[in-house]
Amino acid sequence: MSTERSTVERELLRRRRMLAASLIERHLGTRQQKRESSAFYLSWARAGRTRLLYVAKDRLEGVRQAVEAWRAFRAALRRWRELSVRLETLWRNLAEAQAQSPEELPS
Repeated sequence: MSTERSTVERELLRRRRMLAASLIERHLGTRQQKRESSAFYLSWARAGRTRLLYVAKDRLEGVRQAVEAWRAFRAALRRWRELSVRLETLWRNLAEAQAQSPEELPS
């Protein structure tokens, strides 16, 4: 388990370009006719409000990679937290199993 945590830590420390946002695809237009091609927007929350920023097609692939890097980082961080909690529990159990109570000391 500590080996897996070390692997996750190396992944978290890897340098990468990230965008802390989601990439959403929209088909805008009128009520009568939606546009045929997709429009892409970055979506993120700030001060309790959702913000949208249009992503031009020529920047789409780079933005998509940066958003995916953010998603992968968050997943790795979530996994690191899970492993840390499990390891802490194991360390506590080990301490309890090995620790002697003062009442058990010979007189």
